Amino acid sequence: MNNTINSNKVIRINQSDVLAANICKNVIKELILRSDKYNVSPVKFNTLVKAYYTLESFPVKKITGYIDISANTHLPGGSLDYSSFTIGEDYFEVYTGFVSYEGGECDDSSWEKIYSSKDETHRTSFVKAMECWAESFLLHLDENPARSLLIIDRSQLEGDQSVHAEIVPDPVVVTPEYAKYARADYEEVPF
Repeated sequence: MNNTINSNKVIRINQSDVLAANICKNVIKELILRSDKYNVSPVKFNTLVKAYYTLESFPVKKITGYIDISANTHLPGGSLDYSSFTIGEDYFEVYTGFVSYEGGECDDSSWEKIYSSKDETHRTSFVKAMECWAESFLLHLDENPARSLLIIDRSQLEGDQSVHAEIVPDPVVVTPEYAKYARADYEEVPF
């Protein structure tokens, strides 16, 4: 069992925490390295890097809010099968689920928690469950015409504001050169 010290608190990290974080980091690394294949936009790419950094530092708190990364397969009739993980400011969870729609309304929804940092009890075959989850996550995206990768970033990372200001700078007012000349009064228009 590893210990990490953060703000005068000892945070206990068990093997399940390390395994879950490492498997999700590997999934994120795959998404980053093959970002063209998975149609990852620049904004989503930045979120993946932030998620990787946050898991790299787990359990030390690096963000406020949360990041949710989900691989989905859209099924006939509007149903959805998904594998997902969420990194929050004080938790980290891995889950899988299914949503069924009947006549445009959600008829049945089920999900199964594979891992949660909030819960110390894990399934007896945890390693196999995490490996199957990672394989399922990538299979949702691999050569699947009904796939989608959903990345929701509702987080704030220390230093985000300065990066945001650099990407979206404040507007600059540019004065044309002729506006700097001294104003002259003419009795007639000089054309």
